[in-house]
Amino acid sequence: MSASAVTSEAILFFDHRGISKSMLYSDFEAILDGMVGVPEFADKEVRGAYCLVNGHLKVTAMVLFTIDFDEDGMADTTWNVPLRHLAEHAAQGPDMGAGPIRLACRSQCPVAWHQDQLWDPGMKPGANDFIAIRDLILERGPKMGLEIDDDMDTSAPKAPPVLAGQAPTVRPDEDEARRKEDEERVRLARIIKELRLRVQTLENSQTEEVAKLRYATQQKEEILNAQLEKVLGQFKALKAQNGALREQNDSLKAQVLSLNRSLEEQSHQSANQGSELEVLTEQYKLALEQRLEEERAKLSEQIHAKEMDVLTRDDLIGQLKEQIVDLKRNQAKEANSGAQKVLEKLEDLGLSFIAFHPGAGHISIPAEQMAEYMENPVAFAARKCLVTEDHYRAWLAHYENPVCQVSAGVDGQVCGKRVIRVEVPNQFKPGVSDRNANRCPNCRNDSAIDNVLKFR
Repeated sequence: MSASAVTSEAILFFDHRGISKSMLYSDFEAILDGMVGVPEFADKEVRGAYCLVNGHLKVTAMVLFTIDFDEDGMADTTWNVPLRHLAEHAAQGPDMGAGPIRLACRSQCPVAWHQDQLWDPGMKPGANDFIAIRDLILERGPKMGLEIDDDMDTSAPKAPPVLAGQAPTVRPDEDEARRKEDEERVRLARIIKELRLRVQTLENSQTEEVAKLRYATQQKEEILNAQLEKVLGQFKALKAQNGALREQNDSLKAQVLSLNRSLEEQSHQSANQGSELEVLTEQYKLALEQRLEEERAKLSEQIHAKEMDVLTRDDLIGQLKEQIVDLKRNQAKEANSGAQKVLEKLEDLGLSFIAFHPGAGHISIPAEQMAEYMENPVAFAARKCLVTEDHYRAWLAHYENPVCQVSAGVDGQVCGKRVIRVEVPNQFKPGVSDRNANRCPNCRNDSAIDNVLKFR
């Protein structure tokens, strides 16, 4: 039996320390069918590697995939990555002992809509996933049950025979030098391919990290802006109340000053009436001050009571809003329960729900997320692109009509000159990507951008 006729399929699982579990593909199929569970993977997203191994225990093809497990350790029933198809149509990867392997990962996926369910290997010195897989297959392959070719030819390759009567055209030393040169050229080509794959994986990882950070920053900015608007509203309300109280205080002070002037005039006019009038005046002042204090206290109590009423009303409004949201959610659940069951039956029959959105491409929609998608498809696509809904709508308007948005007049018209369209949503910057900074406000001629637009 030749080594090419002996082929085995192995599944390897990874955690933060490296390869944590290995099995044959038939055992993995039992996990996918729900016959057995993996308790150690409960409520986790696990990275896996599907490997085709020849009779020499050398990897010839590999697919790096991810799979989710529920809280009971059972595999996701909606998982449908075609591992064998991807391995068959994958591009070349590094040499793992039997020539360049066929490798399918996030950076080079032959089927675009399965890219989100793949991952890129680590190729750092001391933490190379390819070396770890190669060593584990060689060490544990026989224990795992991988088929081994016992009749493989380990002898050195023989030189091609020389025909009778034909003199050799190349001397043995030149033939050996040429062979070594060819081997070195092949080795350098493989190293270059491995370096390109490593650079591509690093670029994809960095792009995803930047997109996630930008998405988290946008969410924080929106939360802070909402909090700022709420605080500004409270500040304006308190400022208006403070102004009203100041006006009342100024009015009371004016009344006190008017009364004081009146009393002083009366006291000057009746200075000869004796001390009795002075006593009455003092008593009147005391009574007036006491009355003012009582009025001030009453106003303070009324203001405090109004503030408590406003707080109570806000709490009641919040509770009513929560009740309305709960009622709407319950009504939506009851209304969608029948449709959800139908979608789950269709999904069990092997149907996939795929939608296309600019920027996000073809999106695979699980049945349990169909109601969320139908409620707001734009928001669903925005999350797939790692941007907010407002950012995605702004980019979509620019993508459908890439023109300059700089205001061209007082009637609200914009410039309307074409700009270079940004193809990726998370690279779009509102207010920057949708205008020609070097052409507006007078839309001066710019031969450089005209040439770019003509070329596109």
